[in-house]
Amino acid sequence: MTADGQVVDDAIGRQLNRRIEEATGRARRALGWVDDDGRDNGRDAIATLIEALHAELSKAGDDGAERAQVEAHDGELKRLERRYRTRFDALRDVDVAVASLRQITVPDAILARAPLELCQHSGLDRVVLSLVRDRHLVAEAVYFRGDPVGAAKALEALRDAPPRLEHPLLETDLLRRRRTTIVTDVQIDRRRHGAMAKIMGWHGYLVAPLLVGGDLLGAIHADTGLDGRAIDVLDGDIVWTFARGLADAYETTSLRRSLRRQREEMGRFVEWLSARAIELSNTSIELIPEQTSPPDPPGKLELAAGQEGTDDRLVFWDLLTRRELDVLRLVARGKTNGAIAAQLVISEATVKFHVVNTLRKLRVSSRAEAVARYHRLMRAGRRQP
Repeated sequence: MTADGQVVDDAIGRQLNRRIEEATGRARRALGWVDDDGRDNGRDAIATLIEALHAELSKAGDDGAERAQVEAHDGELKRLERRYRTRFDALRDVDVAVASLRQITVPDAILARAPLELCQHSGLDRVVLSLVRDRHLVAEAVYFRGDPVGAAKALEALRDAPPRLEHPLLETDLLRRRRTTIVTDVQIDRRRHGAMAKIMGWHGYLVAPLLVGGDLLGAIHADTGLDGRAIDVLDGDIVWTFARGLADAYETTSLRRSLRRQREEMGRFVEWLSARAIELSNTSIELIPEQTSPPDPPGKLELAAGQEGTDDRLVFWDLLTRRELDVLRLVARGKTNGAIAAQLVISEATVKFHVVNTLRKLRVSSRAEAVARYHRLMRAGRRQP
């Protein structure tokens, strides 16, 4: 029921609301409540009018024409009230079914549970939920009221013969329209999927699209059983409302699960980053012994022996940082980490850090391979015009 007291805001609901307004208007005029038009037409208002009509009947006495008119209005209001209550109660039960699905935290489990919830909260006896996979409608879950064995067999058979969504299959057109449709005369309709109709033994059924974020996720097929009553418009409204609620619950749960995974991954990253920061902060500081002669200024151009004056900065311009290139030059000269640290006036741990980064950027696994890669790139750079 909507916030303004209407039955439901869809085509059938609006039609029922119009009929209620017309009937209550005529009843008010028959009672002489001319200035009362436009009042609320909810349950309480209908009940009040019925009571007033009964009181008017008791006063009508032997006036046959007046009595007949009042009785006609009374009967029409009672029929509308029954329909109103039936529809309201049915859609309320759908809300209960959807609320139950929202308690499930696994998206696939929501789909598996959906047929059972729909049958338990409606007058439908058999429900098939299928998903669109590779342009086929593949059965995901089946529920038959009071026949779990039959449901399991039907699920297996439907999975073995999934209908392909292409012309002229009936479901292809129905799902393209994206609305609930009641299908009758299944046995003689040439557009039906023969294997599916045979497995289910349908005489009539309804199908509703399952839309998630505007995309077609799948479809819901439902009927009232092999010997059940004929499917009516209210059944269609029930399945359509349920399909919308199911899609919303599925999408919400999927988003929550994705956010939960991202939060867990972010938590693991923060833990790693924190551990790394603690490790670096606890690293001992190594003091460089005083040297008899000051070292060369950092960043001063140093050429590898035997390279005939080739500027290695031009060769490694976009690959290594200035400090990594300083370290690589000394590694190429056969210097140890301690000697490199002393010459560049940095700690040995920092040298190791630069060596690891250099090996990774050169895509080698050892210092020897790094030296070989260094000389090979220098020779290639020397041959450049």
